[in-house]
Amino acid sequence: MTELPGGSRPRRGGPTTPVAIVLLSLLLLGLAAACGTSGRTMSAPAPGATAPPRKADATTSSTAAGAANPPATTTLFTVSSIGFEPGGEIPPTSTCDGIGTAPPFSWVNVPPGTAELVLTVTDPDAANYVHWFVAGINPASTGMLPTALPAGAVELSNTAGTAAYAPICPPPGETHSYDISLFALSAPSGLTAASATQDAMATVASTATGTAVLTGSYTRASAN
Repeated sequence: MTELPGGSRPRRGGPTTPVAIVLLSLLLLGLAAACGTSGRTMSAPAPGATAPPRKADATTSSTAAGAANPPATTTLFTVSSIGFEPGGEIPPTSTCDGIGTAPPFSWVNVPPGTAELVLTVTDPDAANYVHWFVAGINPASTGMLPTALPAGAVELSNTAGTAAYAPICPPPGETHSYDISLFALSAPSGLTAASATQDAMATVASTATGTAVLTGSYTRASAN
């Protein structure tokens, strides 16, 4: 073989070997993976895993899940009767169609600081006819029977002029409504059986610190 000028041997050329191609491909894949992640490996969540709770906004308040509202407790000063429901029919036994005895009454939640209770039964449909006026009721009592007034209580005159219960008695064929009012007074009224009823009514109504009212009605049968 004849040497070319310059004394250099010719360089043999040839195709790239398959091993080199494989190594180059692996190197390129590694670089691409490194550029596409932050270096941390993501893994699937474990079965049953849940997202962490969301932090509440500063303007949002939360309550325990499933917590029930506390039951409401009434403190309303009320008067009631076992003889009839509020707004219901007063039994004939308390009217002129029956034996004419007053209904029994009871009360709850007397206002703190009460020194005396006063109970009246009036007929607004008959110019506030007074059927019953009982003063001097002990605020520690919880009720009143028609045949047994609380100790210390006194009856003032009704519109008929007697210091007693006047049976309910609307005109034949008419329906009247009746107000049973219980007044809480912060000081003793000083009322006696001799006190003027109308003046006492005005004084009690204007000085009461609490008033409970029960309303009933009665329909008188038409005259034969």
